[in-house]
Amino acid sequence: MRKLFFSLILTVCTGVYAEAQSIEVNKRFGKVSDEEVMMTSYDRDTSASALILYENTDIFLNINASGQFSLERKKHVRIKVLKEDGVDWGDFELIHLATNTHKEAVTGIEVITYNMEGGKVVSTKMPKKYVFREDYSENYDKLSFSAQDVKVGSVIEVKYVITSSRYWRVDDVFFQRPIPVNLAECNVRIPDYFSFNKKIKGYIHVDFTNEFMASSVMIGGNSLNYNMSTDKYRVADVPAFRKEPYVYNSSQYISAVHYDIRSLTIPGAVYEDFSVDWADVDESYADSDIIRRFRGNCQYKDEVAQISSDLPDEDKILAAVNIVNNAVQWDKSYDLVPKPLAQTVKSRTGSNADKNSLVAGCLRELGFVVDPVFIRLRSSGVLMDFQPEMNPYDTFILSVTSSDGTVRYLDCGSPYGYINILNPLMLVTNGRIIHQNGTGQWVDLTRLCRSGVVMYVNASVDPASALSAGNVSLNYFGEDSYQFKAHYNSFDDEEEYMDDLENDHSVEIQELEVKKDDEYSKDVSVTFTYSKPLDSTGEIIYIDPFFEEFHSKDSFQSITRDYPIDFPYTYSIKYSYVLQIPDGYSVEELPKNQLLKLDALDASVRILAKVDGNRLQLSYTYTQNQILGTAQKYNDIRDFWQHLGGIYDSMIVLKKNS
Repeated sequence: MRKLFFSLILTVCTGVYAEAQSIEVNKRFGKVSDEEVMMTSYDRDTSASALILYENTDIFLNINASGQFSLERKKHVRIKVLKEDGVDWGDFELIHLATNTHKEAVTGIEVITYNMEGGKVVSTKMPKKYVFREDYSENYDKLSFSAQDVKVGSVIEVKYVITSSRYWRVDDVFFQRPIPVNLAECNVRIPDYFSFNKKIKGYIHVDFTNEFMASSVMIGGNSLNYNMSTDKYRVADVPAFRKEPYVYNSSQYISAVHYDIRSLTIPGAVYEDFSVDWADVDESYADSDIIRRFRGNCQYKDEVAQISSDLPDEDKILAAVNIVNNAVQWDKSYDLVPKPLAQTVKSRTGSNADKNSLVAGCLRELGFVVDPVFIRLRSSGVLMDFQPEMNPYDTFILSVTSSDGTVRYLDCGSPYGYINILNPLMLVTNGRIIHQNGTGQWVDLTRLCRSGVVMYVNASVDPASALSAGNVSLNYFGEDSYQFKAHYNSFDDEEEYMDDLENDHSVEIQELEVKKDDEYSKDVSVTFTYSKPLDSTGEIIYIDPFFEEFHSKDSFQSITRDYPIDFPYTYSIKYSYVLQIPDGYSVEELPKNQLLKLDALDASVRILAKVDGNRLQLSYTYTQNQILGTAQKYNDIRDFWQHLGGIYDSMIVLKKNS
């Protein structure tokens, strides 16, 4: 295995560090003060439902007398319940490893609740019998327990220890929570035989110090001497982490400390290199069951033989997809390891990995070169091409290469996709193709197709009945077709969807027709007619020309933002509204013509409105060519969205001729 040297990435922020927490606490377990129990609000965040008064994480990589390594993680948390919504912070779940090879033991669970009763602090301990264990998944168990007698005003204190044989895996320690944190500390003690990369993530300031202390352990009658390195982290007055719109994975922005093992070196005895490069990762996957099953024989040779060789390549691909779609139902899961192909064929149901493997076999039978593209879903965080990991992926899709060199991408799990149209969670900048020879290649999946919506509205008004009416035609294409199909099929039937549409737009709808909603297709269309009450005084008629509001000024309510804005994909909107002006009326007011651009997203919006005889025409065009907006440009993006939302307040005013 080739050795890859990383630079140490450690951000130490001390310049704006708060010397002491707002609320002074005794850090010893059980030493809760009367003041902590009596407090009723937190001045720094009066909206907080609860407050973490103190949190300590003590991580120790241990060498025992048998020369074995283990990782011990001690946790101590003290929480103040401030509002009814904060009572749930008294419920705890610990998910831990439970395999034949590696196990994690959870011990020393203690939970105490403190309440003020009759002017005195009364403590209630949780009995051990209220700790419940259950299977969580194939490789994990779950412990559940709850503090007793929790109510508004309570202080909850919990501590426990998790001991793991996976000494090389140090889980991230988070300093930030959905509720504010008064004081958090973390100590990481590691013998200097180990080398780790360290990184502080997030945007809050963290105080960091390091110290060494000579230590030793007796192994087989011999003394093993080493230096114990202790990293100390401390943060105070940490604001609650607020979820913002347009974020696929919030946890990657929450302040935390991350450790990644690099090597173990005991001079003259042990050397183990844990560092990898992407070629090592490629090799490990090329030799895995994933690739062996992916490159298995075609399971539908007779059906594939019926596909005409004269068809265009895209039609051949679609025919292969349809063969598998008709034979195997998607179980709505995204997996990394496919089951044995024959097992999926027999069960007639499977994950996207199962179906992708079956389609791959059909396409190879047709003469295409088919390779897996491994991806980490956007909901799991960003995959860094400069930071190799041994288990970086969530699932894979297909890269299909024709004889002329044209490459197409598809995922055969969800029925809402198409060639080059994927679940937006799969639109990542770093997908990893593993070719047949075992080599890997990065590929950007964010710009595989054009996406957007085209909407036409032909409207008229009837002053006598005080109604407006019209015909609406929509076409969703690219990623927007995926989104619409997913939304439409979330309803039980078409009538339920129509009811939702009527409620959203305050209209009555007739003659609704949705085409291609259940097909593996690149677009979907919707048509209907509608009627809507007029806002009229008799002499004056007010008309909202925007049947659909494509943006909301409420999307970005925060005044500031510390992390990027992550849009699902680039897209365009073309909206056309044509109004037949009724006899005896003229146009008093029109929406203003305008063109506005936003460099931060390479976006623009254009509105053109004009009157031609008895026809009023309005066109609205929006394009956005970037999916990621930086935090530094947040104010520009927020102002732009405010302006977009304001556009929909524009009205057409008709006045009765005198």
